[in-house]
Amino acid sequence: MRFASQLLAAAVAVSALNLAWAHDAAPTRSPVGSWKGVAQATTVPLPPLTTLFTLGADGTMVESRRLYVAQSPLGPLIATPGHGQWQRGKSGQYDATITLLYEGAPDHPTSPGVVVGSEKVRYRFQLVNGGANIQGTILVEVQDAAGHVVFVGPGTIDASRLGVEPLP
Repeated sequence: MRFASQLLAAAVAVSALNLAWAHDAAPTRSPVGSWKGVAQATTVPLPPLTTLFTLGADGTMVESRRLYVAQSPLGPLIATPGHGQWQRGKSGQYDATITLLYEGAPDHPTSPGVVVGSEKVRYRFQLVNGGANIQGTILVEVQDAAGHVVFVGPGTIDASRLGVEPLP
């Protein structure tokens, strides 16, 4: 009986260690979590764009960036957050797509406050540095309100995982 109790206690301890290990190791095997990164166009001279995004365990993705865009093919704009999906791709890579809407900013010459277009961003990325970073490529497509493509451009994405920073 005593041996069975010790065996049960050992099994419980090993299970607890395995659960703790799986929780701690999860960030290195999955992109699930929140990230801060920089998107950079590679074929046109645009300034880097700082972005925050969250990849959910259910395959959803939400992205935020600066709201006001002073210069664009559609004039001065205000952007919504991007919403989309991500999935595991081939060879340890991941694919994601988000869409966001653009409305004319208050200083837009013809359409202030009116939806004037949308943007689709496609990502292909991989986890690097033990899951602490994301590196990859993007393809941006901007459409006007009628669905006509007004801009297509490739770029890169580099991001770092956001973590908990406990109070001192």
